[in-house]
Amino acid sequence: MELSPVPAREDAFLFDYAAGAGPAAMRLLAECQAALNPQAAVRVRVAEAGFGSLLSQLPPAAMSQNALDHVLEHAGTPITSSEQPSAIDTETGLPRALTPFLDMPGGELDWSRQLGGVQEIHLADASDANVDANLVRLMPGGGIPHHDHGGEELTLVLTGAFHDGHALYQAGDLCRATPGLRHRPEVDGATPCICLTVSLGDWKPANPLYGWLNRLNRSLRRRN
Repeated sequence: MELSPVPAREDAFLFDYAAGAGPAAMRLLAECQAALNPQAAVRVRVAEAGFGSLLSQLPPAAMSQNALDHVLEHAGTPITSSEQPSAIDTETGLPRALTPFLDMPGGELDWSRQLGGVQEIHLADASDANVDANLVRLMPGGGIPHHDHGGEELTLVLTGAFHDGHALYQAGDLCRATPGLRHRPEVDGATPCICLTVSLGDWKPANPLYGWLNRLNRSLRRRN
């Protein structure tokens, strides 16, 4: 029997994104999912419209005389074309929201090898002491070692697909794992699977040695 994605029941991080709130990693996750998943994009637009309606009902607030200049100064270069840029970066094939967080020496993504043959890019500028954001690439035939979770972990598929014994996840799908959920994500098909993961706690590999090495790696990474 073919497994199918389990829809996320909580959209709190999407609503936080629409309100401009929440940790940077969660806002990045929401923007990437909206770029890949039409249903997520609709929920974000509905939330933004709702928050906009609430703001329009508030009494006007006094602004400084140079408020407009201040906004334009931080708005960047205006878009002169009548067409909006694609939500996908043509150079990386990934959501454009990720581009500012990526270091690409020589024009290539700088992947590092992790436990079990997993390749990873730590998104330091989107992470903090309590929320860890990473790009993870799994090659065909490979996967992440069997593990549990010390906190909630959100995994958004960007390219390819994986299954974890519970469901099949494809581009735009979100896997939400909580403590007590033990799984082993494995690539489905012959295409590498790239995911954005946001973790609110350490993962807990079934192999104790993997767990020790993971804690050491996180400790060293936070010092750099």
